[in-house]
Amino acid sequence: MDKKEELLNSWRENTFFSLLILAVGVFPFSEALVSISVGLLLFQALALRSWFHPTAKKRSRKIILLPFSVFAIYLLGTLFTKDFSFALYELKKVIFWIVVPLAVFLSPKLSERKLYTVFFVFILSVTVSGLFFTGKLILHDYFQLNGFRNISFVSHIRFSFQVALSLILLVWILISRKYAEFKISVSVIIVLILWLFYFLLLLKSLLGIVSFFGTLGFSLVFYAITIKNARWKTMLAVAFLLMVFVPSFFVGNVLNDFYDFKEVNPDTLDKQTISGNDYTHDLDDKFRENGYLLNVYMCDVELRQEWNKRSEIKYDDILNGYPLSSVLTRYLTSLGYRKDSVGVSKLTAEDIGLIEEGVTNWKFHNRFFSIYPRIYETVWELDYYLRTGDPNNKSLAQRIEFVKATLILIKESPWVGIGTGNWILKYDEVYDKMETKLIKEKRGPSHNQYLNYIMKFGILGFAWILFVLLFPVFRLGHKRNFIFILFLIFMAFANLGDANMETHMGLSFFSFFYYLFLWNSTDEMKKSILKK
Repeated sequence: MDKKEELLNSWRENTFFSLLILAVGVFPFSEALVSISVGLLLFQALALRSWFHPTAKKRSRKIILLPFSVFAIYLLGTLFTKDFSFALYELKKVIFWIVVPLAVFLSPKLSERKLYTVFFVFILSVTVSGLFFTGKLILHDYFQLNGFRNISFVSHIRFSFQVALSLILLVWILISRKYAEFKISVSVIIVLILWLFYFLLLLKSLLGIVSFFGTLGFSLVFYAITIKNARWKTMLAVAFLLMVFVPSFFVGNVLNDFYDFKEVNPDTLDKQTISGNDYTHDLDDKFRENGYLLNVYMCDVELRQEWNKRSEIKYDDILNGYPLSSVLTRYLTSLGYRKDSVGVSKLTAEDIGLIEEGVTNWKFHNRFFSIYPRIYETVWELDYYLRTGDPNNKSLAQRIEFVKATLILIKESPWVGIGTGNWILKYDEVYDKMETKLIKEKRGPSHNQYLNYIMKFGILGFAWILFVLLFPVFRLGHKRNFIFILFLIFMAFANLGDANMETHMGLSFFSFFYYLFLWNSTDEMKKSILKK
């Protein structure tokens, strides 16, 4: 190889490496910058003709056709579409199936040091953004945060995936002792693991948390079965039991609080307030807050009058899409107070501030730094849905309705699906037949990626997509790749709760790291999930 070719190859390697650094650096911060950086990755490969690099030449061209075929399935699905404009929108969303694998396939393989540098920059970027978002939580009044869903620049669900992958990378760096090669203290790695784990809980993405614990549980069971050392077997078994017991105990505590009903005797209910105004008691309404019935001891006249004296936000105003009156009555009920002038007079300045922020339960006062409110809210939503059949504005309940509608569509065309771009029209028909209480603005497809694929492309299309994802892992020798396998397991869990592969940040994140691991993992990464 002459010097000119060596110089060109060096340019190819460094350009690819630099743009990878850019890409992982912007993942937590901007969808637009992710698109730009991915586009630049493909541009550099084409402009520098990087497929002539010695490491790129060795790759099988047959493998690159597999991700292209997924895009081809979407393209083929447009033959059945009745809404071509929406079909084009769907095609635009899944263009990452072409751009990302082609960019990585055509580019040089990274050296081990450069690959780990990419990992460290990604971890650093996620950590820095996590610290920034924690600052927003601390100063939530200044940033006018109404909840956890809008603390991050990108979807908090997709950001939780980045946090989880950072944890997987850090665990690998710890057990493989790669930190020593980069002169990083082991204590720094441990602190980062602890911090990111805590931040994952702060994000309150139940999907990210459950997927991470599912991946962790799978890993502990796998290691406990395969490892030979009896002491380590016992430690792993204990760790698994703790992983199951502690969250279960916590959730059980929430359920106990929610269903700890305070009984009411209809015969002893007061008919009037101390001011002589009439109470209303709806004993048929079984909704509760912290076990107290919501619609007993209600005096709307006194509530309006007393509340309007204490707050600039008036009783009949709309707050975050809900009547302030409903927030106030739920908050008073959670304290066990009557909904009258006396109940409002008992509220502290802190209580008033929380109600003005839309907080419905006094136990949510530390809502930004506790996962208790998130679990309680989910239990409340599910209980409300089961009692009324109304899923609107309730995340889990809406997802249940989505699944019901999707299963009906799958039954109509189980083998080939309904095609690309048709789901809005088809779902409207199905929801009308179901006589759902879900309003049109809230209707949508399943938040389960597997059901979505089967609904659109049938069992045959779904089976092919699974083959596209799993075949290269085994064909290219990754079946013992610790990072890659745990990444796939995590995404397998995550796809049960959301259609991640059909969102911008979901597919860009998955395809970027899938093909980075596929074609750039080191021999050490590929050889050993576990050193027995």
